[in-house]
Amino acid sequence: MTWPNIAHLQTKLSIPSGYVLDRLNRNEVPDATRLLRSWYPDIEVGAESRHLREEFYYENAFLDTSSEHNPILPIIVRHSNTIVALLTIERNFDALTVTGPLGAIAQEHRGSGLAFLGPALLELVGRELGAQLAYYFATLKIIHQQVLAERLGYTLVGIVPGFDRDMVSPGVVVRVYEALYAKLLVPKERVMAPPLSALTPNTAKLFQHLFADIILR
Repeated sequence: MTWPNIAHLQTKLSIPSGYVLDRLNRNEVPDATRLLRSWYPDIEVGAESRHLREEFYYENAFLDTSSEHNPILPIIVRHSNTIVALLTIERNFDALTVTGPLGAIAQEHRGSGLAFLGPALLELVGRELGAQLAYYFATLKIIHQQVLAERLGYTLVGIVPGFDRDMVSPGVVVRVYEALYAKLLVPKERVMAPPLSALTPNTAKLFQHLFADIILR
């Protein structure tokens, strides 16, 4: 699973005019963490807060001076040579999966069409890597991530209670529900359905609700 070239990825996506994809450079990490704080104040707590720590990138990300075996690919969007968005993609070698831990856009560039890049790039990078599943959690605080996921063919496979922590107002941190979206990157025929005998009635009912086209036996 070798990380794909970012310029190659750009040729496969319809990116709004004036925007360019790039990989975060090591010397840009301090600026990236500073920008994230300004774009996304809620990031101070919860799973995404690791993106505010410079050592997170130095130890885990595929930067210009690091090993391509690192599990995190940090992709930035530039506009007039300025970083205006950052997203990260994380791969699991053993499971052949990819997920998107973070996507953030500068406030003045929201509404430009960049938001679709998160789920679109996640799928594209996954296919380039040979991954077999792309998945990510979407906030239920606003509807936009859910709409984008569903437009791009991701399936809502669950809502997890208390999955993460959010700062809902200054100094007020609560646990929140989040939606789990997934997209198979291989034909569904390659995925074995569980035997009906192995499922409780509740599990079988939910499985059939989520995957109505699969017959449990």
